[in-house]
Amino acid sequence: MRIRAGSAQPLLAALLFLAFLTGISRDAAATVTIALVWGDCGGPGPPGSCTATGSSTIGADGGQTLRLDIFLSHDLTQGIAAHTFSLNFDTNLDNELNLGPMAQTEWVGTDVDPHPFVFSPYSPFTAGVTTQESSGATAGRINSYESAAFVGVLPANGVAYTVGTSTATAPALYRVGQAYFTVNGGFPLVDGADIFSGAFNGLFDVWVDGDNNVIPSNTIVFGTATVNPATPEPGTVSLLGLGLLGLVLASRRSRF
Repeated sequence: MRIRAGSAQPLLAALLFLAFLTGISRDAAATVTIALVWGDCGGPGPPGSCTATGSSTIGADGGQTLRLDIFLSHDLTQGIAAHTFSLNFDTNLDNELNLGPMAQTEWVGTDVDPHPFVFSPYSPFTAGVTTQESSGATAGRINSYESAAFVGVLPANGVAYTVGTSTATAPALYRVGQAYFTVNGGFPLVDGADIFSGAFNGLFDVWVDGDNNVIPSNTIVFGTATVNPATPEPGTVSLLGLGLLGLVLASRRSRF
């Protein structure tokens, strides 16, 4: 499938238009982080092999299905009005991963406005994401995880905020999406990050804060995730060494 070159995104267009009307400013103190965290996994991998943040250890034969949870955290006092970003994977063209059998999902969150008379969700504004499968010739891509609000903002993590007579507290982390991958066997040993988050989808991947200012990408920390083959436990390595030593001694005895 071809990566989307353009689509109707009226909400983001409106937010960007407001940003230009009010003047785009660069907030060097802005802190926004996207964290990629391995969740549940299945298949022949060792138990608990997908619990490490940003890294997963799996069996060398592949075949595992991995779920990648995507979290957003920020400390912007003005909040966030919109976000869009994408994932690149298999950029080294080793084709270690394929898109999993389950559909990629966007934002599963809460209202940004707790007022009983105003319903203002922070939610996706297009019909899902588009994908490109990786191969030995091309990297993979998921475009674009996106959500926004017309009224109100996504408040800073852990901060209590009030709208009218209603008060709410923002969560510690916003889970803004999930991705599913299947591991191919026979890939190299440890070779660095395999999945990257970032502003990869051209002009569509834009962040807007609660003051309608575009948040510069260089103030956002985009996380990565790594898939590495399993390595033997220290005890296993010792047993393997003793076994090899035994084979050498047996070979020497057979010569006499």
